[in-house]
Amino acid sequence: MDKNGLLIVRAITLITPLIFLSFISFQIPFFQQVFLNHVLLFLNLFGIEFQVHGYQIITKNFSSIITFDCTGWKQFYIFCALIFLPPGIKLSRRLKGFLFLIPLYFYNLIRVVVTIYVSSISYSLFKPVHYFLWNFLFLSLIFVFWFWWYTKNKKV
Repeated sequence: MDKNGLLIVRAITLITPLIFLSFISFQIPFFQQVFLNHVLLFLNLFGIEFQVHGYQIITKNFSSIITFDCTGWKQFYIFCALIFLPPGIKLSRRLKGFLFLIPLYFYNLIRVVVTIYVSSISYSLFKPVHYFLWNFLFLSLIFVFWFWWYTKNKKV
């Protein structure tokens, strides 16, 4: 098998667990609760008034539920899979790549807080803000961080 074929097999091997975990609606309530607590902390820090009922956050004009998917676990999985995708990079360099998960986590927290805040002002802004911050910007950041890491660690 040529290099491209091996890379495709490697990519399929790395992404298959994510597909399976998504299919079985994988969740870790502890992580969801920790993420919710961090979101609530940031909402308080920014002076946003809210009430909490379980995983539901209620503001004056908006109600949202912090699901396990809100934690960004799928995006973090994809980032980790990308770190392990290219062959020929030492494990120590791959593990250092995981440090990018820290700013990605903080971005995700800010993303949720901003989405809740903007939606509390205007519910009609929820979908465009959520789409842009979640689907576009989060995935773009993952690619940019990975690409920077990859260019610094690939074989020369």
